[in-house]
Amino acid sequence: MPLALQAFTTPSNTLVIADTSAPPPPLPTPAVLTTPATPFIDGNNAYIWSPNNASGQTVTFQTDFIIPGLPIGVALGLSAFYAFAANETATVTANLQIVNNLGIVILDIPLFTASNGGNPENVVSASGDALLAAGILDGNTARIRVDATVTAPVTLPYEPANTGRYLGEIIVRDIVGIG
Repeated sequence: MPLALQAFTTPSNTLVIADTSAPPPPLPTPAVLTTPATPFIDGNNAYIWSPNNASGQTVTFQTDFIIPGLPIGVALGLSAFYAFAANETATVTANLQIVNNLGIVILDIPLFTASNGGNPENVVSASGDALLAAGILDGNTARIRVDATVTAPVTLPYEPANTGRYLGEIIVRDIVGIG
């Protein structure tokens, strides 16, 4: 199974789409890098968070991982593996989407859902498989969209050094590609 994609959550591919501490109305907004933290994922500790920091806030991130290789003429099988960590409760869901050149989602396939159960010390992994059928046209984009809802720790008094943290890594393997 050749590697089709390996990427991390970054401010360039991740938006904050909900934030209990955000002043109205300027969402979505890009995520920002936070103070380096642990655990590492594949040697990376470039955690992200909302531009706002508050004790116990809940933030929802939306990350788009673009999969190269379109168009395809017959079939493409994908196996996606996602590892993530956060310093409080984190729940992720992912869908494989095909988006046409007008920005309209024309195919939306659920891949996985997972949670870290509130354990800030662990890296949690999730995975899913999908098969794209014939006729994915040139000009379309294949992406995996990961939505993650993360809650920051509650600290009294709140310490800015203890902001929320979230880090995710996707690995996509190409199972069968006939073009």
